Amino acid sequence: MANRAWHLTVPSFLFSLVASSEASASYVGDRFFPSTLATVVPTPADFINFPQLTQLPDTASREVDFPFSYSKLITPDWSVSFTANYRMIDQGSTRAGFDNLVLGTQYELYSSAEHEFVLSAGGTLALGGTGSSDIAKSFSTLTPTVYVGKGFGDLSDSMAWLRPVNVTATLGVALPTESTTVTGATSVDNPDILQWGFALEYSLLTNSHSVGKGNAHRFAEGLVPLVEFAMQTPLNGPSAGETTGTINPGVIWVGEYAQLGVEAIIPINESSGRDIGVRAQLHFYLGNIFSNAIGKPIFD
Repeated sequence: MANRAWHLTVPSFLFSLVASSEASASYVGDRFFPSTLATVVPTPADFINFPQLTQLPDTASREVDFPFSYSKLITPDWSVSFTANYRMIDQGSTRAGFDNLVLGTQYELYSSAEHEFVLSAGGTLALGGTGSSDIAKSFSTLTPTVYVGKGFGDLSDSMAWLRPVNVTATLGVALPTESTTVTGATSVDNPDILQWGFALEYSLLTNSHSVGKGNAHRFAEGLVPLVEFAMQTPLNGPSAGETTGTINPGVIWVGEYAQLGVEAIIPINESSGRDIGVRAQLHFYLGNIFSNAIGKPIFD
């Protein structure tokens, strides 16, 4: 009788959640949304992430990822992106190679400058069979996603202390092209998975006091403490309804042309991991670096 297991592991989920649809920093009215590390911000943009370090919490194996991402604005409201990830997995012996190529897109549906609110839609497509055979999945996964962001600069003077707060959230469903994968005597389930997450930030950066306006020397103003929640819940299969994920506290420093972020990766339960991981990212704002070349939309 074939053994059955949940195919999409927590580490692979954590990467796929943010792999290619990760948006760059952007303004909505006076609100500045820095690029988050574990979830996705709702603002399409031109950006590049050089290979970052992600050491995921120990589950059945030790995993370290080095993803590289590039996003390009087609219009001011629409971006496309790709992500290539080099993965190292230690299960007693080490195997390494590239995961499947991930394509992404994001379109801004609505924004309100007055209320610092933005709503976008998009998602990712992980192309099965494009990565190393001993690392990547043989099937593809489509993940349509909705992205929301809200700043609180519109609060009354009596709640002025809450004005620096940013909240962003994502909701998507990962849909594999194969419901079951059979390898030898082992049958592995590939369930549909609800992917959801949100980030809470405290940022003093606004359009009138931003590092993008020549204040990059203000180191303290560029510091953005945050905590992100990245979760997944299978919708079918033997693990249906069992939520796993991580809480990711950290800090981002925002400069005029780039930002640097680091977060701890804390599993929410034993199924999500048994220790604490770490994530670090160097993110470049191409719109600021090459504003008249590759940093501007193709169709403006």
